[in-house]
Formats: sequence, structure tokens, C-alpha cells
Amino acid sequence: MSAFAASALVTFREAFEAALLLSIILIVLSRLGRKELRPYAYAATLVSILLGIGLGGGVYILYHGFPEKALFEAFSAYLAAVVLVTVIIWMARHGPNIKREVEEKLAKAFTPISVAIISFIFVFREVLETILITAPFLVQNPPATVAGVVVGTVGALILVSLIYLVGLKINLRLFFLATSIMLVFVASGLVGYGTHELLEWVEERGVELGVLGVKVYSLNIPESSLLHPNNLIGGVLSVLLGWYHYMELARFLAQFMFLSLGLFYVLRSYRLL
Repeated sequence: MSAFAASALVTFREAFEAALLLSIILIVLSRLGRKELRPYAYAATLVSILLGIGLGGGVYILYHGFPEKALFEAFSAYLAAVVLVTVIIWMARHGPNIKREVEEKLAKAFTPISVAIISFIFVFREVLETILITAPFLVQNPPATVAGVVVGTVGALILVSLIYLVGLKINLRLFFLATSIMLVFVASGLVGYGTHELLEWVEERGVELGVLGVKVYSLNIPESSLLHPNNLIGGVLSVLLGWYHYMELARFLAQFMFLSLGLFYVLRSYRLL
């Protein structure tokens, strides 16, 4: 999977939610005439981001100190997929009513500390999810991953700023539905990637994979082609659809089953099935 495209896509989604939540907090404080509490929300957000940068650096250092690289990448990919599942479930349950729920929580919190804590929790949760989800790409290609995180964050901030200017007039249900479907595809791709790395690690130890290691298909795409997963078009397709130029049976089954169950859950949650 393209490290830049994947990290930009995931970061855009997570940064959008973090910025959206912060915008709701700021709007509510202004509406209630408590603008003097806004600096505490800003400070909590800054602490969340700085802590996230430190944790991201720790993941990178841990990877380079870990002897089994393929195993580490497989584990981090599976962990990222699990985190994405929790994000999808949370959005399905709370997404459409997120504005009302934040307003209700904030209505009970009029002290500087309580506003700071709520802001920190909302923002740091998204920061932590971003770190865990982008970890597999960070260990593959740090510069491309960092660039993707920056681009995704800037894009999300621009979009939320526009939404903030019009008073959060956006169909949040439709937005969370669309991004939930997108994240199911991203998560299925991570499951497939993790399975591929795990198969390689097992093979390196001389274990015969048998039918699980048989390639279901192989498109024989050269590395110089734009359709190769490490290049522009192939990388975007790999991130958005979990596409890869070849797949072992184990990877294909794991990815297809995850994708099927994930899409079924999301569509069912939004009463589209």
C-alpha cells in the first residue's frame, strides 16, 4: 500500500473528526457566552498533538529495535485494522448524533479543567487512532507517511474551517456513512497486508504454507508501472479498495471476509439493508 496515500487518507478522516469536535466545543462556548474558556480547549489540543508526536516517534524507534520486521509489520497492520473497526463501530452508534452529544456533555462542564479534559479526550483519541493506523506505513516509508499525515491534516482543517464558518451546516449522517464505508475498505486492505507479511514471516522459518500460500491471481505488473501498489495509481487503489497486484489464498480469504462483514455491518447500522 502507498504510505503517502494511506496516511493522508486516514489522517484526513481522523483529523476531520478531531477538528469537528473541537469546533463544536468552541461554538457551544461562544453560544453560551463562555469565550474565556476557549484557550483551555486550545491548550488541551496542543498537548494532545505533542503527545501524539512523541508516541509516533516511540513506535518508529520500537520498530527499528525489533528483530522480526515482518512480524512487527503484520502485528501493526492487524492492530491498525482493529482500531479502524472500533472507529467504524463508534461512528455507526454516535456519528449522526455527535453534535447533540457533545453539546450535552459540555453543558455540564463550565470549569477550565473540565473543558480542557473534554477537549483533550476528544482530540487525543483521534491522534492515538491516527498513530496506530498509520504505524504500518510509518515503518515502511517514514518520509512519505509524515508527508501524508501533514497533507491529510491540512485538508481536514480547511474543510472543517469552511464548515465552522457556516455553523456546522453539514449532513453528518451522510458524511459518517461515506467515511465508514471508506474505512472498511482501508481496514480490509490492512488485514490483507498483515496476512501477507505473516505468511512471509512463516515462510522464512521454513514452514510449508501449502494451499494457503498459493496465489489466487497474479497480474505480473512491473515495479515501473503506475499501477504497481508502490506507485501513484496503484497506491491509491491499494489504499481505497485494498487492491494488490497478486494475492495468496490466505490473504484473499481474510481480506474478502473482513470486507464483506464490515460493509454488511455499516449498511445495516445505517438501515440501508
